Amino acid sequence: MHQVADPKVRAAAWRAFGLFIFLTFALTSIFGGLMAYQGSTPNILITGVMWSPGVAAILCCLILKRRISSLPWGWGEWRWNWYAWLLPIGYGLVIYLPIWLFGLGGSSFGNVETLADWTNQLTGNEEPNMIAAIIFLFMLATVGMVGAASRALGEEIGWRGFMIWEMRKVMPFWAVGLLSGAIWAVWHWPAILFTDYNAGEGNFVLQMFIFTMAILPQGVVFAYFAFKSNSLWPPVILHASHNLFIQRIYTPLTTRGEGSHFYIDEFGIVMPFVGCLMAYYFYRRAVREGFA
Repeated sequence: MHQVADPKVRAAAWRAFGLFIFLTFALTSIFGGLMAYQGSTPNILITGVMWSPGVAAILCCLILKRRISSLPWGWGEWRWNWYAWLLPIGYGLVIYLPIWLFGLGGSSFGNVETLADWTNQLTGNEEPNMIAAIIFLFMLATVGMVGAASRALGEEIGWRGFMIWEMRKVMPFWAVGLLSGAIWAVWHWPAILFTDYNAGEGNFVLQMFIFTMAILPQGVVFAYFAFKSNSLWPPVILHASHNLFIQRIYTPLTTRGEGSHFYIDEFGIVMPFVGCLMAYYFYRRAVREGFA
């Protein structure tokens, strides 16, 4: 899985890559502009943004006269999809356990408001009930994946179904991972600066930097799953599982103090360190397995 030597193939790959980037950011600007105008992130506009890379990839296929079926739609081996679902559970615990145990930023485990909300959604009772909350948590982690994956699919058709396969024709694995992660992070910048997709307090430029450092190394992890499985589905599940467990489980379960925003979620300083460790691990695996 190294870059291609044929100059014509490389030139075609660069053209496909450039066209994809142009279309992705052009389509995203439509929905992103509406979100910036409102200063918020309604679900319908989020869905539009998240499907912009996927639509861009399909348009690229049509413009370049490629079959849409040429994208890596195959399900692949089940184990990679299971690993993709489990990985965010594991690294989420690595991120949040120190935050909870050491009270970083005044944080702690067991947000009563979240437990009450989960209880209410399951039973209609506003008083928190641990059994009901655990049942809801199980449903969120399983049935909730359907909704999360439906949005993540839009991004991953583009990022890991089209873009990185063009990139791998002209650059080594480590560069594909880091550059795709950087593009993925930059794509989020307008939402961080102009909507409520941020920690909600503090220096937004600093938050943007921390977010970038958290997402950039993830590009290596996602590229590994895509190339190893020869499928876009493990990245879809990994993406959906990350959004679900980090944004809807671990972060909401955290009782916040005055400085919690500096440690938790995708805008906290813990995730970049964990992301770099994962990127190094999967890069080393790729080297051992002969496609880095």
